[in-house]
Amino acid sequence: PLCLLSSASGPSSRAAAGLPRRRRMSGLRVRTPKKAKDNYDEAIEEYEREQNPKAIKNRVRKAQKAAEQALVTGDKMARCGAALKLLGLRDDAYWFQEPVPVGEVPDYLDIVEEPMDFRTIAGRLAGGEYGDDALAFASDVRKVFTNAVKYNWSPDHPCNIAARAGLREFEQLFARANGNGSAPKPPPPS
Repeated sequence: PLCLLSSASGPSSRAAAGLPRRRRMSGLRVRTPKKAKDNYDEAIEEYEREQNPKAIKNRVRKAQKAAEQALVTGDKMARCGAALKLLGLRDDAYWFQEPVPVGEVPDYLDIVEEPMDFRTIAGRLAGGEYGDDALAFASDVRKVFTNAVKYNWSPDHPCNIAARAGLREFEQLFARANGNGSAPKPPPPS
């Protein structure tokens, strides 16, 4: 409630009533602080709902369902984008989402001539750099996985395993995106 400061409601009468002291502000009306319920508890509950493994699985499932639908509808490059989205939803996709930080991996560019990652591909796709060339898109996606296998050469390395599995899945997705279940043959390695 708002109240006007006056001599009748001085500090002594407020203290006697068990109310907090008000600050005098040159005779202006002063709002008494409210003891409103803190939104902290509500924010924590919302965060926990969002971070709940079940809620996360539901969001991933919805995204997968939408991407699966887009994989077989729309234009050629939209289907490519759906394939990339599905690859990005894989549990092991974190290896390939961002460019390799060459500051942390100084010998990476000695081994890999042309780095590639999902974010770069998504940017090129969104920017129209591939035009209608689905094979150029596919070449870049394959490059992500072949670079990972090349750098992490041990077949037991988790990134190598993820890259080989991701490449297999990409070939299946790309085939589905191109219709009859068969993908166009990639150009022979040079």
